[in-house]
Amino acid sequence: MIILRVADGIRQHFGMRVTEWIMTASLFGWSAMLASNGRTFEGSPSFSVIARYGDETLWANVCLFAAMLRLCALIVNGTFRQFRYSPHLRGGASLAACIFWGQITLGVMVAWVTIGGGGTGVIAYATFMAIEMWNLFRAWADVGATHRRH
Repeated sequence: MIILRVADGIRQHFGMRVTEWIMTASLFGWSAMLASNGRTFEGSPSFSVIARYGDETLWANVCLFAAMLRLCALIVNGTFRQFRYSPHLRGGASLAACIFWGQITLGVMVAWVTIGGGGTGVIAYATFMAIEMWNLFRAWADVGATHRRH
């Protein structure tokens, strides 16, 4: 019964949360790639700056944490109406992901400017950050709507 309830809650809100689902998949994907390879940063000058802040294991765990937080929030969102803090969780996950993609963007940009890494990464990761900023805006708008109802 609970599985059907969760599936129905996801189905009902999927269209409104599609960018959050996509970015959750991106975080899981990044986490998996970093955890499985262990040499991603070595092979790309674009990642030399972020490698100074932590190795692939640290970054993989940060991605995994943010992805799991968001996944939990998306599953709970709308499925359990009595839990009114799912927009807060979604906002927290979006903020964490925004900071993550912002750090990646900044690191790739600094590497591009200083040592000539891949400039296309700046555009790609800045786009991810912009999507997360939109997700953050939508989540906090939902927080306001929740507070007005209660």
